[in-house]
Amino acid sequence: MHEKCKSCGTIFEVNESILTNNIRWLKCGVCNQKWVLSSTSKENQIENTNKTEKVKQELASIKSIVEDKSKILAKTPNPVLDQKNKTVAEIASELSLSKLNENNKNKIEKTKKANEKKKNNKFNILPLFVIALCLILFLAIFFRSTLLSYSFFYFPNHTQTYIEKINSLFTKIDMPILADTKNLNLTNFIAKVQEQEIRFTGAIKNISKRPMLVPRIKILGVREDRKIIMEKILILEDKIIFPNSEISFNKLVRVNIQNQKDNVTVKATLLKKLF
Repeated sequence: MHEKCKSCGTIFEVNESILTNNIRWLKCGVCNQKWVLSSTSKENQIENTNKTEKVKQELASIKSIVEDKSKILAKTPNPVLDQKNKTVAEIASELSLSKLNENNKNKIEKTKKANEKKKNNKFNILPLFVIALCLILFLAIFFRSTLLSYSFFYFPNHTQTYIEKINSLFTKIDMPILADTKNLNLTNFIAKVQEQEIRFTGAIKNISKRPMLVPRIKILGVREDRKIIMEKILILEDKIIFPNSEISFNKLVRVNIQNQKDNVTVKATLLKKLF
């Protein structure tokens, strides 16, 4: 807004915002002359005040509308707005909780995988266990005589009690208990005739490094015409022969010899079957 001094004609630019109803006079800064504020300036002043009041009212209405909208938004959940309004501590706590949840999930997954591996291992071990059991059973049957010899070595009383039952069981499946005659030698065998009795003496030597079951001894008396006049089986009292050792025997057997002048040859052999 421009005002002109009535005395010197100097034109001044006046800020309308500073003009109020109380200001009625203007003073010239050149000639110090005063003049009355023009009506146009007053009208402008009033118009400016009205505009300012209108703007204030509009701003107040806008503010009230914004406040109402914010209240409505505050009542309805807004995750984006909530995320913006969160503090740093809340965000940090949520991140730590999410990490803990992830760690827990990872632990649960690891335990599940470990349990699945254990189940798979158990499932894989079962066939191996069955195969191993069958193999042990097969070896026990195949080396039954060796196992019984060691059983006599460590548990003589129990083995003596059950050996006949074990032998009968194996005989039913046509697998009797046998002595290992390959590693046994019959030495110093002598047969002496005393009227109707014959005394047999000798020794059985074990040449292996493990105990052996004592075999039975089959004795045959054969005449010159190859006729068998005597057939006896000697059963010794000893049950096993220790490794690299021997046992001696001295048995007196009664036989029926019709003619003692006959030339008789006595032969002895070790039998594999123990019963």
